[in-house]
Amino acid sequence: MTSPKLSTPKPAYVTLPTFVGYSASKGPSRSSFVRRQRRLYEDPARAAFNYYRRAANAVRAGRAARQDEVAMRALVNNADERTRPHYAAIAEGWLRYLGRRDPKLVEVGRAKFALGELEIGISPQLGLRKSNGRKYATWLYFKEEPLTRDAAQLALWLLTEGMPDLLPGGEALVVDVRRAKEFTLSARDRERLRPWAASEASAFVTLWRAA
Repeated sequence: MTSPKLSTPKPAYVTLPTFVGYSASKGPSRSSFVRRQRRLYEDPARAAFNYYRRAANAVRAGRAARQDEVAMRALVNNADERTRPHYAAIAEGWLRYLGRRDPKLVEVGRAKFALGELEIGISPQLGLRKSNGRKYATWLYFKEEPLTRDAAQLALWLLTEGMPDLLPGGEALVVDVRRAKEFTLSARDRERLRPWAASEASAFVTLWRAA
């Protein structure tokens, strides 16, 4: 008699912002964080409207037309009372970050990266080419809480790992938009981060299965 086949557990799947947010959380809050993400994964209709997507679209449109101030002004003026303070901070930070910079938009793709039993979706909002010709797959961080260096480096590491699909020959760039602060990753940091990223993924999967 043939033994029944055991079903293989479906791999956990999260996006880069979710994994970075999990890594930045501490203690028991990690468990509730993962539980919420699993509920959203199993029932996508529960997801809240992501108003940072509107900010990313405005940043992209402003760069494409080289009308950044116009795009940021429209973002703020068309916001409701709840989102306007956030959009105003984002607009001010993005314009301050650009300053005299004039990076050109380049096409950037998407990637999926398996880190142990965790699959991570990587979707940078921008591809940028700076004046020195170097190209960057760029993830924009919009939240009110400052982005920590560790969290930025985890995002950079994931972008770098997915680079063959995102922007061949490119580099990773993270911008904390409200603080007008950019982060990059050295080759030394890349190797140092590998075991830590794997351990974070393993811990995430453990909590995911218990959720």
